[in-house]
Amino acid sequence: MSINQKTCLANFERLIDSASKSHVFVWIDMESSEHTDETIELYYALFSRYERLGIAIQANLKRSHEDIQDLVRHGGKIRIVKGAYRENSKIAFKTRKEVDENYLNIMKTLFKDANEFGIATHDSKLINHAVELSKKYPKKFEFQLLKGIRDELKPDLVKQGFIISDYIPYGTNWLPYSIRRLRERKRNILLLGSSFIQSHKV
Repeated sequence: MSINQKTCLANFERLIDSASKSHVFVWIDMESSEHTDETIELYYALFSRYERLGIAIQANLKRSHEDIQDLVRHGGKIRIVKGAYRENSKIAFKTRKEVDENYLNIMKTLFKDANEFGIATHDSKLINHAVELSKKYPKKFEFQLLKGIRDELKPDLVKQGFIISDYIPYGTNWLPYSIRRLRERKRNILLLGSSFIQSHKV
């Protein structure tokens, strides 16, 4: 997309063509705010041709709740994340409290109005809110967590009947990607350390 929209669309069309043959679900990740409009436009263009397609939306952006509502009206599949990019305070929430509140508001909208979505967070409070919302609004959704983080929590969620997607970096650049993800949100480093200790308790 940094090259141009046409190149990005052409590349994604190749991915979608391959995914459709294997009936694979594809998630489009979201980058910094300078690409938000383009990414959503790309999603709509591809979603009209392939419905097993989802898009990540970042709760730290002030525009996201409106974006979510529009995507839901079009039947879009949404993956809600907190967002890790440093953004201007004019367009983004800056405190953890504000981001969490917006995440929760978006999550409520998804449970009320959406049909298929992903809750991508390692935050226990937000996960617990999702569990409670699922009792009131039974919907098709999954919890999405990084491999190695909150591993002690995942079996319990599975026992409760929830679907868990474990995100595993792969390919030649898996290590730089993993380090970047940890640096983006420093709390992930603490969660990784906590998960490591929990997994090695006797």
